[in-house]
Amino acid sequence: MTLGLGTLAAGKPFVTPPPGELFNYKPLFCIGGHITGTSCSSGFAITYPIVIMYVLTALIAWFFWRAFRAPKLVPTGSQNVAEVAVDFVRNQVTAPVLGTESARWLPFLSTMFFWVLLLNVMEITPGVNFPITSIIAIPTMLALLSWIIFNAVGIKNQGFFGYLKGIMFPPGVPKPIVPLLALIEFFSTIIVRPITLAVRLFANMVAGHMILSVLFLGCTVFLASGMGKVTFVLPFIFAIVMTGFELFVAAMQAFIITILTAVYIAGAQEAHH
Repeated sequence: MTLGLGTLAAGKPFVTPPPGELFNYKPLFCIGGHITGTSCSSGFAITYPIVIMYVLTALIAWFFWRAFRAPKLVPTGSQNVAEVAVDFVRNQVTAPVLGTESARWLPFLSTMFFWVLLLNVMEITPGVNFPITSIIAIPTMLALLSWIIFNAVGIKNQGFFGYLKGIMFPPGVPKPIVPLLALIEFFSTIIVRPITLAVRLFANMVAGHMILSVLFLGCTVFLASGMGKVTFVLPFIFAIVMTGFELFVAAMQAFIITILTAVYIAGAQEAHH
């Protein structure tokens, strides 16, 4: 959008960018290699969204460290904001789902929620306008972390074979369908869960970014066309509405991945009865 308006201001004809530009960023520098064209010859590429991710991670760590480094009985300032934020995760996620184990998992689940939330909100943040979680590696990393944790909890609490038995052979199932159900349960719990966690977050943020990009680029196209300046008003209004909706989606997706992780941990703590 910014590039398109700059082109119009310079008096040049507007050219719709290719779809790849919505998600592909040229590397700022490479770790273990060098920049060749639009990519790294080898090693790891550090792009603008990755830098934003690192900055946000540092800011979250700094904020909560500052809020709780010297906690007061009557909270004020950053401590007050941080306590309200953590209380939200405790009251809406950990306490209802994990019960007596709530306090144990609160730090991890709070970190997951606020980290994903801020990465998602970058979609509507001026100067960034890109959801960091639309980079598939990030949802994949979160899903694998969740998968490792809930499986480790299940094996620790029930033993390896006890955990598999609890997953694959739920009680009260008619014997003729036990083999089929055991295969389905193993596949859905061990294989499908991390895939759905990653794809749900990734797909929603990609879709939102594409919708907003199309709407704002549409405004630019109408401004650049000979159809009159007023023709951009309707898509612009719709784009503003969708920006508010995207904020809701960003918060909802952060909540969903956090509460599903809590549900999986809770389910792994005890065998099914």
